[in-house]
Amino acid sequence: MPETRLKILIADDDDYTREDLGEALKAGPYRLYYARTAREAIEQTRSESPDLVILDLVFPDCHDLALLRQIKALPNAPEVVMVSGNTEDYALIVEAIKLGAFDYVKKPYALVELLNRVEKALHLRSLKVDQARMMSEIRQHFGLDALLGKSAAMKQIRDTLQRLADFEGCVLIRGDSGTGKELAARTLHYASKRAKKPFVVVNCAAIPEALTESILFGHKRGAFTGAVDSAQGKFELAADGTVFLDEIGDMPLRQQAALLRVLEYRHFTPVGDSREKECLARFVFATNRDLKQAVKEGAFREDLYHRINVANLLLPSLSTRLEDIPDLLEHYSTRLCAEMGRAPVLISKTVQEVLMRYDWPGNVRELRNVLEAAIMLMEKRDQELMPEHLPADILIVRESDEPKYSQREHSERDLIVKVLGKHRGNQTKAAEDLGFHRNTLGRKIRYYGITIGE
Repeated sequence: MPETRLKILIADDDDYTREDLGEALKAGPYRLYYARTAREAIEQTRSESPDLVILDLVFPDCHDLALLRQIKALPNAPEVVMVSGNTEDYALIVEAIKLGAFDYVKKPYALVELLNRVEKALHLRSLKVDQARMMSEIRQHFGLDALLGKSAAMKQIRDTLQRLADFEGCVLIRGDSGTGKELAARTLHYASKRAKKPFVVVNCAAIPEALTESILFGHKRGAFTGAVDSAQGKFELAADGTVFLDEIGDMPLRQQAALLRVLEYRHFTPVGDSREKECLARFVFATNRDLKQAVKEGAFREDLYHRINVANLLLPSLSTRLEDIPDLLEHYSTRLCAEMGRAPVLISKTVQEVLMRYDWPGNVRELRNVLEAAIMLMEKRDQELMPEHLPADILIVRESDEPKYSQREHSERDLIVKVLGKHRGNQTKAAEDLGFHRNTLGRKIRYYGITIGE
C-alpha cells in the first residue's frame, strides 16, 4: 500500500526535547525524523520533504531565524512550529510569523498544547496539498496544453494567451459557436496570477433582462418582489478573480450602460442598496456575433465595444484547421471512454479521413458530440471505431471521385451548378438563393465534386 503517513521532523539540539516529542508523537499516524543541528535540519528537510518541522529557535551552528528562512525558501516548504525559551522578544516572534512559521510555542511547553498546534499545522498542510493537487488537475484540463492542435493557428492562439495571461486589461474572445471560447477564457485565467482565485461564468444570453442587474451586482433583501434574502452578485463572488461574460453581444442595452460604468469606475451598487462595492475582478468577454455590425445597427453600445475590445482574440473554426482533428480525436476518445467505463478505442484511419472531409459547422463541440455518439453505438467487444458507427450526415461526403447519384441527387447537383453560375461562384449568395446554410452548400459542393465555375 502507498505511504500515507504524514512526515514530521523534530529539529532541536536538546536530546531530552527530541526524545520527549518523539515519544509523544510515535503513537500517531506520523513518520518521524530527527535533527540535532541546523545543518542536519536543512539536509533532512531537503531529502525527506517533511510535512511539518518542529523547530528550535537556537542551534549551536545557527542563531535566530536564519534556519527558518532557509526552510521556508525551499520548494514545497513544510509548515513550521517554532519552539524556544526566548519569548520576551516579541519582534522576533512577529518576524517568525511573517517568514511563514505557523506558530510559536514557549519552552517549557505543555505537551498537550504543542500537540494541538501540531495537529492544526498538519491540517493546514493537508489543505495546501489538496489545493496544489486540485490546481494541478485544473491546469491539466485548462492549461495551455488543453488547447489541442499542432496547426499554426492553434500555436498562435496558445502564444497569444500566454502573453495575455498577466495582462490586466479586458480581453474579447471571438469565434463561432463550438470553437472553445470558454475553454480559452479558463485557460487565460489559470495561466494568470489569479489562478487560485474564482473563475465566474455569466451567460448573458441566458439571463432574463429584468434580473440582469440583480444577478451581476447582487441585491438587498426586499429590493424587489421575491427578494426574501440579500444575495451576492457574480461580480462580488468573483472577488479578485476573473469574470467571464459569455455572449456579451446579447446583453440588453440598459444593462450595457451599467456594465460600462463598472468597467470605467470599478464600483457597483447592489440592487436596493445605497452603498457601492469595489470590483476587483478581471473581465474576459466572448461573442459569436459581429459586434461592429451590432454597433452600426444600434444593438450594442459603441463606447462599451471600445472598452471591452482592449485585447482581441479570434478562435479559428475547425474547418480551417482540419489537421488538428487526429489530436482532438485521441484526446476526446480517451476521456469519453474513461467516462463511459470502457476500454480505450482505436480510431481507424478511414474514420479520420471521413471526419477530415467534413466541414464541422458546430466546430470542436460538434466533433466531440459526434465522437461520443459513435462510441455509444459501438459494441463492448469492438476495439476500433469504424465508419459504420458514424452518423449518416457525416458520411454524406463519399470517397469516390466519381460518385453514383440518385435521380434526385442529379437534379440537386444541376441546380447547385446553375445557381453558382448565376452568382459567379459566390457561395454565400448561392446558399441564400438555394435556402441552404453556407456550410451546407460547401458540404454539397464537395459531395457532388462540383468545380466552381463549371
